[in-house]
Amino acid sequence: MSFLRTASIVAGTVLVAGIVGIGSYTALGGKMPGAKSCPGGITGASIGAPFELTGADGSRIGTKDLAGKPTLLYFGFTTCPDVCPMELAEVGEAVDILAAEHDLDVQSVFITIDPERDTEDKVGEYAAFFHEDMIGLTGTPEEIDATARKGFRVYYGRVSDPDFQDGYTMDHSNIIYLLDREANYRTFFRGGEATPQSIAEGTACHMG
Repeated sequence: MSFLRTASIVAGTVLVAGIVGIGSYTALGGKMPGAKSCPGGITGASIGAPFELTGADGSRIGTKDLAGKPTLLYFGFTTCPDVCPMELAEVGEAVDILAAEHDLDVQSVFITIDPERDTEDKVGEYAAFFHEDMIGLTGTPEEIDATARKGFRVYYGRVSDPDFQDGYTMDHSNIIYLLDREANYRTFFRGGEATPQSIAEGTACHMG
């Protein structure tokens, strides 16, 4: 496992546990009191906020447009060498499992945390590689900061690397978020631990 991947998993675990503020119990995937017992991480936390970003065709897409279907949401970047492709492939497969085995129509969304390099065309093409219906979104650095860091408590930052395009790569938390039919946060699945089947089972359970 690469250093960046290890750091991303650790950062995501610490981050999500910290924002809820109930310590090691939730760091291990505990549920808030009274939460539904389904596969997944913390439920009932104050995570997520309304957002509006730019899609592949230049249209503005936000939480109001996602409402109506459950959503699996992932933050990453298109030049990510290993973590993002693996997690997005699992999200795409989970969406197909949900349709085939649970008769549940779930949409998937990829939001870049590298807006300076990830143009509208790039995020659209990248997302479609993992699932034909996956939505790719980008925006201004300010919009991404408001959505990722402030809204969903995503950790991300530049890491200097002369072997990468423009001399840097990105480090980021490795979390798959589940939004409900009102586009509100429901739970999360840990990247590097969850499988397409467990993501599908957890989503079906929470949406059941």
